[in-house]
Amino acid sequence: AGTFDMGLAKTRLEGLAYSTVTTLMLNAALRLFSSTPKKLESIPDDPDKAKVVKLNNSLKVAFGISLSFSAALGLYTTIVFTLMAIYSKTALGMGLQEEYLEFFDKCAPFRLAGFRAFIGTLMTYNVSWVLSLVLNYEGDIRWWLALPAVMIGVTGLLHVNSIMGLASSIIYS
Repeated sequence: AGTFDMGLAKTRLEGLAYSTVTTLMLNAALRLFSSTPKKLESIPDDPDKAKVVKLNNSLKVAFGISLSFSAALGLYTTIVFTLMAIYSKTALGMGLQEEYLEFFDKCAPFRLAGFRAFIGTLMTYNVSWVLSLVLNYEGDIRWWLALPAVMIGVTGLLHVNSIMGLASSIIYS
């Protein structure tokens, strides 16, 4: 075994910061949940009004599903990365460098799952944000307000995909 590099260990631990970012995302998701109409409306007899109510009800269900995924994935990410950080720091604090390395290496599948959950949180939060905009306004203005959010959200997700592709081909190849 070679010399243990505490600087490298510290850098690896700082990479577990997904829990901090995801906790902030969870807070935003819960605030979005509390400020968005969710109650399903009764379908009226008037066919024109019924179409609008059915659309709104469908959007409310989609919002609930999207936000549920965002929160559940965010909780998973937060818990996994927090536990890994706590136990890694505990091992290092106890002078158990070899055990830290073994623990960190054996947690690789959980880090990957946590990272995927983190990306899922970002994607489903974007969808929830757009649906919240649509549900908080009425008439055609709601579609105009949602349009920039959709455009920026899709562009952002494409950029995230490109960054992940670059990391995969340059760093992890």
